[in-house]
Amino acid sequence: MDNLFKHQGIVAALLVIVNSLACQSAMAHSEHDKTRFVSAQGKDIGRCDKVLRSCKTIAYAVKQANKGDRVLVADGEYKITDLEEIFLLNSDIVPVMGGYNRFDHYQSQAPQLNKTILTGVPIEFANALEQRGFRVINDGIAQYGSQLDDMLEAHSSLQQSQSDQPCLDGMSGSFKCNNIDLVSHMPLNSFSSSPSSATDIWGHIDLNTGIEYALIALRNGTAIVDLSKPDAPEEVAFIAGSIIGWRDIKVYQWFDSSSLKWQANAYIVSEGADRVQIVDLSQLPASVSVVVDNAAYSVHNVFISNLDYTTNTVLDGATPALHIVGQNNNGGAFQTYSLADPKNLAPLYLHTGAVREDYTHDVSSVVIDDSRAQNSCQNSLCNVLADFNEHSMRLWDISTQSQPSLLADVSYANPQYVHSGWWSEDKRYVFLHDELDERYLGVNTTLRVFNVDSLESPSLVNEWIGPSKAIDHNGYVRGSRYYMSNYQRGITVLDISNPTDPKEAGFFDTYPASDGASFNGVWGIYPYLPSGLILASDISGGLYVLKDNTHSATFGSSAFEHSESTLFPGDSITVKVMRPTGAGAVSVGYETLGASAQTATDFEAKSGRLAWANNDNTPKTIVINTIDNGQNKELQLFLRLFDPQGGLTLASPSYHTLRMGDFPAQSGVISFASSEQTATESDASIKVSVQRNGGSAGELKVEFSLTDDTATIGTDVEDTHGQLVWLEGDTQAKTITISPINDDIVEGTELFTVELQSVNGSELGTATLAVKLLDDDRSNTAPVVVVSEDREANAGETVTLVATATDADNDPISFLWSQTSGTEVVLSTIDTNQLTFVAPNQDATLEFKVTATDSFDGMTEASVTISVKTVAVIPEPKTATSGGGSLGYFSLFLLLMFGFRKYKHLR
Repeated sequence: MDNLFKHQGIVAALLVIVNSLACQSAMAHSEHDKTRFVSAQGKDIGRCDKVLRSCKTIAYAVKQANKGDRVLVADGEYKITDLEEIFLLNSDIVPVMGGYNRFDHYQSQAPQLNKTILTGVPIEFANALEQRGFRVINDGIAQYGSQLDDMLEAHSSLQQSQSDQPCLDGMSGSFKCNNIDLVSHMPLNSFSSSPSSATDIWGHIDLNTGIEYALIALRNGTAIVDLSKPDAPEEVAFIAGSIIGWRDIKVYQWFDSSSLKWQANAYIVSEGADRVQIVDLSQLPASVSVVVDNAAYSVHNVFISNLDYTTNTVLDGATPALHIVGQNNNGGAFQTYSLADPKNLAPLYLHTGAVREDYTHDVSSVVIDDSRAQNSCQNSLCNVLADFNEHSMRLWDISTQSQPSLLADVSYANPQYVHSGWWSEDKRYVFLHDELDERYLGVNTTLRVFNVDSLESPSLVNEWIGPSKAIDHNGYVRGSRYYMSNYQRGITVLDISNPTDPKEAGFFDTYPASDGASFNGVWGIYPYLPSGLILASDISGGLYVLKDNTHSATFGSSAFEHSESTLFPGDSITVKVMRPTGAGAVSVGYETLGASAQTATDFEAKSGRLAWANNDNTPKTIVINTIDNGQNKELQLFLRLFDPQGGLTLASPSYHTLRMGDFPAQSGVISFASSEQTATESDASIKVSVQRNGGSAGELKVEFSLTDDTATIGTDVEDTHGQLVWLEGDTQAKTITISPINDDIVEGTELFTVELQSVNGSELGTATLAVKLLDDDRSNTAPVVVVSEDREANAGETVTLVATATDADNDPISFLWSQTSGTEVVLSTIDTNQLTFVAPNQDATLEFKVTATDSFDGMTEASVTISVKTVAVIPEPKTATSGGGSLGYFSLFLLLMFGFRKYKHLR
């Protein structure tokens, strides 16, 4: 009996191990990071993710792969017969590599030994594919005929700047289209950072200047593009980031009453080393600054609830909150942070104890104030968060942001990957995207529509089926239109006048090569700019600025007569809304948004609906009453149109800005440009910027002086004081110049304060500036850098070297790679901690050096030698890999069977 218990225990332990390994596999972000395997002896069945069950064709394997996966191809001959397959071979999102061997379980890339031959490849693609480990034989080109010429011409357009291409006879320049014009195209090679791909996108209007911007996530960072001239967009800033295929952006804008200026932050997240970045946009277009660069989390996505997504300002009566999802703790479940201090996120809800089944991939929210809030929510003003968690959609009541309450968990038949979704403007429907059903079920583009009249039991009411197998990714509602990023089909615009029966209203195909179910084409879309422009980010094509012509000719469109009005406090104003053409009974909703004005203090809130009878094209009016509260400053409020009904569409302007009003000129507010600054004792001088914001009337004066902290004025910095003067009409920033005293005393880091004092009643904003003075006499510790070990590589192998560095003084560290000897190779990403190159096709010894430098110019170098061999180098077998885990499971299976046999024997 003891032996029986003993062997039962062994079996139980093995079961625990198997279960543990399976859980570890599930814990990986299920959307990516797998390997797919191809061999000439394989079969095109299954997912191609087992080394012992490889697939036969590259095209089949690529179509099983998700974003971030890679496809490894064993030696053999592969005939390319489809033009789409050629373009899939060159994908950056799903890289395809040749030169592997199925007998060593694809562990070693050796193109010289494992000849992976491609035939039927046009010469234009040969060089790039040879760099990936393939041997290309240029035959069979005639099989493509003129179709190849047309496709190559269309594909080359992805790398060319274009503008002002109206959609005529189904074409906008070289792009297929319907009811969508190309305003401009900014390809990847037009960006300063030379990115290899793009990911998501968001938009921003600076309410100080009225300038619209596109914020586009790139593989190596984030670019900000000025759209003052939409047909000639201009990059004005780049925020560097780690090299990663996932990056997401949202923007929050708020009015700072002390400076009388709108402030804005971009919140950028990624699964790379930079994790979460907070970027101050308030000095655009001149500059931006990174306020926070937090490596605490690896984050997949970010969302801000309770905002108007055209102005990125908070909704009246609501409190904004930032939600991160898909992060690397608590199962990736959504977490909520306060934006009370937009530059310092404070946790409200961390979803402690959540597990992998609670993983959130994306979220969207809506504020509900009808009977559903009374019946189902914590508050009469109910904030509902839709949580798209791979397998289902969960609805949460987040009215109390620190205590969300689960309302519903709903799915549908055979979900593959519940990815994202958005709410209709009447707040009764959610449009839901499954990212993998087109690939794994072989269906055409499928968008699901859920009715949420019951928050506790949403119901699937319809599915929109598209004309191709292109994957649907993200989507947003504006008025009676649903704007969807549709990957290889580009963007698709749906008429959702009847949300239960969407109809296609237009499309713009940014990826001419194919409309198949692969991860190329449009990743993200943003339809909310006040100008009405649509922004789209294309993985290989870059930024597209588009014009929507899907307005209804039958029922007409509504818009404000003008985009802006001015009035005096206490006055009333009548704003006109137009429907110049169209028949049928239609209506549109309207509401005020406070912006910098306050409801009940500065104006009377208004909301309601405007209705037109059949054949009625007369203007409708909205009367806004303002209140004179005696404030001597300009205030803004917005009036917006939304939720058109009866087939009506929204045109621009659908936002009307009311400025209250023509106030007496303001003198402005004096403040430091920032609240803290860092300098070094050896600096020749410290430049401190002081600004005048919110007005330019009259003369303003302030006095400045220095105050001791841990630094002593007169000993560590020269005593500096004086006066700054702004004359009438002058709003230029002034500079205070401070001279550090460079001594030989080791003092460590010291602090002192610069202070402003008002003269003649000048109003002050940020009146103190903390300056951190770093001592260059300290014993600076140079960084410690460790680089990959010397190793052998195969000829033609794609080699990645990784350096890690630490600094005892916690100084920032920069990297720089160089090749010091050997056959010259082309180096990629020389200024990051990773270096990539393709080994030459010959025996060679290559030496590389990486230099890590801290902020005091402390440098450390490390070298690595790569011995390139034309005879394959087989690495030690791996105990567990994403694709090779089947061997481990098989071994455990044998052990389990052994245990059961012993158990039966003992019985």
